[in-house]
Amino acid sequence: MITKTTQFHAAEYALLGFLVPGPCHGYELHKKMTDTSGIGMVWGVKMANLYAQLTKLEHKGFIQGKVQPQEQHPSRKLFSLTRAGNNEFQTWLHQLVEHPRNFRQDFMVRLYFLHQYEPEAVKAFCQSQLAACEKWAESTREKTSDSFSFENSIYNFRYSQIMSMIDWLNWVILKHNA
Repeated sequence: MITKTTQFHAAEYALLGFLVPGPCHGYELHKKMTDTSGIGMVWGVKMANLYAQLTKLEHKGFIQGKVQPQEQHPSRKLFSLTRAGNNEFQTWLHQLVEHPRNFRQDFMVRLYFLHQYEPEAVKAFCQSQLAACEKWAESTREKTSDSFSFENSIYNFRYSQIMSMIDWLNWVILKHNA
């Protein structure tokens, strides 16, 4: 199912996803975002960027921050997910990636959170994304030819990337719950 949500970067949706289980401080969220056995394998996020994203999400009403004073240290803010933020995350989580250029980040982040929160949905989600990838491949293949030109080389490159996505999705589907 492909639908539109408020268009955020995948990192902002990841922040919403990390708040699903409960409130976190910015530093805790940064540790989760940069964990090299999780989302940190997809990209790195600088602390300043993370706080800018949290501010953006807070202004949109998707998260809520509450300042917590501390005796020995500076005050810190505890962030929690709002109902609107949870709805936004859940809608985004179940969307297919709409374009191959977004696959590496957007799909991987969705897959991470599906594994975390809805492991039973992973296989069906991958199968749906596979069908979308096969349409991309067919559409791109139709633009290729046997002659060499810059344009044709780009279409062949795109086609080979999409075919790699298809091969990988088939592997995920085969291995999931195997």
